[in-house]
Amino acid sequence: MEKSKLTKDDFLPTVQNIYLSGSIACEEYKLLELDQEKIDYLLEGNRLVIRGDDNENAVCCTQNATYSFKVSEISNPLLVCSNLKFASDLKENETRSSHNAQVIYMTNSYFILEKERPKMQKLKQLLELNLYFGQLADENNDAIKYTVKDFLENIQSSEEEIYNYLNYIEAYKIDDNWRLLEPKFYTKMFDNVLKLIDEHSWKPKQIPVEEIYDELKCLYSRSILNQFVNYYFRQSSEGPNIYEINVDRMFHFYAESLLRSATKMRFSEFQTIIRRIIPSSFNFEFDLSCIQDICYVEEPYIYYFNVLDLPDNLEKRFKYLFEKRKKWSFDELKPLIQDLCGFDLAEINNAIMKYCRAFNQNNVKYFTSRV
Repeated sequence: MEKSKLTKDDFLPTVQNIYLSGSIACEEYKLLELDQEKIDYLLEGNRLVIRGDDNENAVCCTQNATYSFKVSEISNPLLVCSNLKFASDLKENETRSSHNAQVIYMTNSYFILEKERPKMQKLKQLLELNLYFGQLADENNDAIKYTVKDFLENIQSSEEEIYNYLNYIEAYKIDDNWRLLEPKFYTKMFDNVLKLIDEHSWKPKQIPVEEIYDELKCLYSRSILNQFVNYYFRQSSEGPNIYEINVDRMFHFYAESLLRSATKMRFSEFQTIIRRIIPSSFNFEFDLSCIQDICYVEEPYIYYFNVLDLPDNLEKRFKYLFEKRKKWSFDELKPLIQDLCGFDLAEINNAIMKYCRAFNQNNVKYFTSRV
């Protein structure tokens, strides 16, 4: 105290003696640093949940985000003590006393959380094991079905991200379980809806969905039809139960249905069939950009190439893309990587700069692999 020019009056009355315990734990405890946002999240009564199988790296999930664990190392050891008192526990007017605190854990590293995009292909693969063929075919179906609770136990993701992905792949909630519709069953349902619209001569922006529910109730449950409407229709300004069909999404659906079965076909033939399928009253205009997440064109052919079937790791996806083709334009690349970039243009550009090399050919900018 003399060298520091301090007196006893400058200190709180309690002296803490910190000493090492007989055995210091090395693996019994793990330290995790949280930012203020997550501390507030916990103080509000929420939970951080650690998810992962034995063969997976653990992740930490909030209600709406997923984080990976990263190790942060420091040169000076961190000490964890039992019975240690903080300044808020001590009072200036207390009698002078001595207090012992024991070091029970010492480490040169701790964990921090880094946000990551959850890997969702496992969820889609689970749903593909038991497709929905219709109510009659499903009566004696004893195969495993999944709820969101089941997904939370099997998928390394937050609950909100799981719901977003279920919506992204157009999953349907049937009897409290989430299912993917069998493609032929799905196409038949869409055909029946379009046939009904055509028979009644309903305008594309003036479709009374209650009448669809009523006329097709013998074929499909109201719940399935309602979810179908949510995927392919938008609320119209014409009235509370009046909807307009999303023509771009309808085009995407039939394009995928056609290409999935053919894998490869002449581009001109593909356009002709699509125009024949979509009713002329919808004023449909062919726009390749609407379907570039499920195909690519190399004249004279168009090829089925669904983004949902690609690796869910960005580096592996770029590797796969350039194994498939030597070069891609930006408009071709963007829809094939945007799901891993949060559909954010800045992140998409950063990913392309990291993994690709640009060059010009016939006044068109192309990208090839950096490797």
